[in-house]
This record gives sequence, C-alpha cells and structure tokens, in this order.
Amino acid sequence: MWLARLIAAPLFVGLFLASPGFAQVSNDPAAGITYLAEVYRPFIYMDKGRPVGLAVDLLKLLWQEMNVPEQPIEVMPWPRIYESGQWNRHVAIFSVYRTKEREKLFKWVGPIAKGRQGLFCLCSRGLEMRSPGDMTGLGIASLRDTASTSKVLQAGIIPTYAANAEHAVQLLRSGRVDAIALDETRFRRTIAAMGFSAKDFETALILSEDPLYYAFSPDAEDTLIDRFQRALDAVTKRPVYRALLTFYADQGL
Repeated sequence: MWLARLIAAPLFVGLFLASPGFAQVSNDPAAGITYLAEVYRPFIYMDKGRPVGLAVDLLKLLWQEMNVPEQPIEVMPWPRIYESGQWNRHVAIFSVYRTKEREKLFKWVGPIAKGRQGLFCLCSRGLEMRSPGDMTGLGIASLRDTASTSKVLQAGIIPTYAANAEHAVQLLRSGRVDAIALDETRFRRTIAAMGFSAKDFETALILSEDPLYYAFSPDAEDTLIDRFQRALDAVTKRPVYRALLTFYADQGL
C-alpha cells in the first residue's frame, strides 16, 4: 500500500515517529464506529483484497493522530452505504459530497478533496445548456442516491437509474438517454476503462462543485466529530499530507 511504502521511506520516518502511535485502545469511541466506503478511484479501491486510496490513507493518518488502532473498512455498493449512514448508529461513510441537500443528514469531517458533478453527453448530440432548467425534456441517466441525482431531481426531472457508471455510459452511447449526470472523476475514469475516447464526450453543464467529506451518522457525539476534525486539521499541515496528494495526483486526482 502507498502509506506503508511512505512510512518505510527514510525521508518520512521522522515524521511518523514524532506522531502518536497505534496504541491498543479498547474503549475509544472512534474504535466503535463502522467505517463504510464504495470503490471510487482514487479515493478508495481494492488492492490485493484490501481497501486503499487517498481517503483510506488519510483516514489511517487520522487514526494515528488520535492514537486509535487501525479499524476495518467495509466496501459495498453505494445505495447500501448511503442508507446505513443515515439510519444506523455509529457509522462513518466516505467519500461523500457535502451538499446543501445532505447537510442535516450527517455530521461532517473534512474536506478530503474538491469534487465536481456534471451533465455529460456525446459531442455528436450537440447539447447547449446554460442552467439546470435546460434539462427539461431530456432523458438523463444517473445513479441512485448520488449528489448528481439530487441536482437532477431538483430540476423536476425523473432520471433513468443505471446500475452503475458503466451502465450509464452504455445507455448514453446507445441513444437511450441524452446525457449522464455523474461525478466528473468517476465519469472520466469510467469511459477510459471502457476504452472510449474522451474526445467523443463533452460536459454539457456543471451541476455543482462541492467538497468530499467523511460523513458520520447523525447520532455521533459532537465531541467525537470535533476530535476527528482537529486530527484532520493537524495532519493536513504536515509534509506527509502533501506527499499523499502528490502521489494520487499522479493517478488522476
């Protein structure tokens, strides 16, 4: 994993030795949380059966800063994660767009990174859009319970729900929908993985630009949220955090 290689590098050994270690704390509230995430490169993905990525490595640095032993991270489909984060106690999910619509659904720690949601179409379609109101009358594919979908629903449009990003791209290319509402990073990575040229697609409209956060269930104690936020604020001031961002920037962040 990237973080393991980084810790092993002599340049960074001093930084980690100067930080609190992974003491075995049995009654720490941060160790009683269920951490859930979906595969969403470069923030989280699987490598040799283990979750890795920017948000995972950053979370490990937060645990270390708080003197919390490393916790298991469960990877599952986004709809299950989103529901669990709202209704189950002691859950943290990531990486989540912090939008106005979601503000009161969770308690937030972040930001992890900046993000952008857009409406994407085929260049041959030639859509000209200036505002969400221009989506009226269009067939739009999106994924359930995503921030992009909420923007489409706000415009009064019921989208065609795709099973995943690959399915959404297939719907677009087959002409069954006019556009896709999706996170920009996910869209770009999906078309590349499917072997399609980015030159064949264009951004018809930017739906919103919001930061990505760790989202905790609404029953989380404010003291715990403050503790995570202080740890994040401390970690992001250190060279190891800048090195982490540089590493994942090389992977298309």
